[in-house]
Amino acid sequence: MLIIFTDKYYVVDAGYPNTKGYLAPYKGTNIRYHIPDFRRGETAAIRAPKGAKETFNYHHSSLRNVIERTFGVWKARWAILKDMHVGFTYETQVNIVLASMTIHNYIRMNGRGDEEFDKAQQESYNPRIDVDDEGSGSNNETQASTSSQRRNDDMYMSAVRDMIAGELINRLR
Repeated sequence: MLIIFTDKYYVVDAGYPNTKGYLAPYKGTNIRYHIPDFRRGETAAIRAPKGAKETFNYHHSSLRNVIERTFGVWKARWAILKDMHVGFTYETQVNIVLASMTIHNYIRMNGRGDEEFDKAQQESYNPRIDVDDEGSGSNNETQASTSSQRRNDDMYMSAVRDMIAGELINRLR
């Protein structure tokens, strides 16, 4: 049975809580998350994810790597994105994002070669991440939420995460 999720949520790292709208990995001292953790070990059996939680974390981490690489390439290609919050209205910023993504996607689909993506495919590629990109700022709406609502959100997103993990395990069987 294939479960289809229609909710939208951000795929976030372990620094974020697993609350409604934010899909965080499973945490724990015995649960691997980062891709290099799955590359250590002498045999494929040792390197392979163990159980539903690690399988989810492996795919979650892989997805985050692709997303971060894509944004890194996009920002490298379009320098205007780095400081556009300074001199442009919100509406203009939206138009810049839409226009640059449209051109970026056109290049990806129709270009014969894409130097920025070629660089990103290299194992040593490490996009520069700005401090603002890390999500260290506070969110007044999140702070204003009640603790009972937060627990409900945690339970909801935990259920979503568990369903995705179960679906991943079922696909691999």
